[in-house]
Amino acid sequence: MNFLTFVFSYLCSQDPSRSFEIDGCVLPFCQRCTGLYVGLGISFIYLFLSGHYKKGLPPRSIVYVNVASLLMMPVFGFHFLDPGPAWRLWSGLIYGNAVASLLLPAASIICNQGRVFGRYTKGSVFGFFVFFAFLNTIPFWFPVQSSLFYYVVLILASTGFFCVLSCLIAIIVFLMKKMIVSLILKGFGNGYAKN
Repeated sequence: MNFLTFVFSYLCSQDPSRSFEIDGCVLPFCQRCTGLYVGLGISFIYLFLSGHYKKGLPPRSIVYVNVASLLMMPVFGFHFLDPGPAWRLWSGLIYGNAVASLLLPAASIICNQGRVFGRYTKGSVFGFFVFFAFLNTIPFWFPVQSSLFYYVVLILASTGFFCVLSCLIAIIVFLMKKMIVSLILKGFGNGYAKN
């Protein structure tokens, strides 16, 4: 727990008055960050299990929902409108889902050099909207007061954080490798390798 508190201290204010308490334990992130990281974690798990991340960027209907979700964060994130903990959690959940729904497919496209494996069908688009509706219900029953739920939230939040970190590292490594190979081939092409 101390490790998570330390890691998230760089990413969140960890204001106890704006953090959920579950079964007597205060989460190491605020309500909005709880939504953000849990939304990321649940969305990454959904994308991996469904295989949607390999299908390229989602169709326009899903992109529109994700862009609208991204635009909601400034409204609630900068406290222009702050109706309470459930709203802070909700804005984080849909923002986390949008980030995962755009970042993971983009990372897959970049690391697979533009190749996609499959296409979105009407069923997969419908599945996304069912999943999105599920995310929108979480604030109604959150937080359940049990120690199991506390650890589930920590695991989902950690999953979300480390999946974003993994995507970014994979993209950076791929681009650096591509750049190094390009520089080496450019050197051979210009005669620098000849003695």
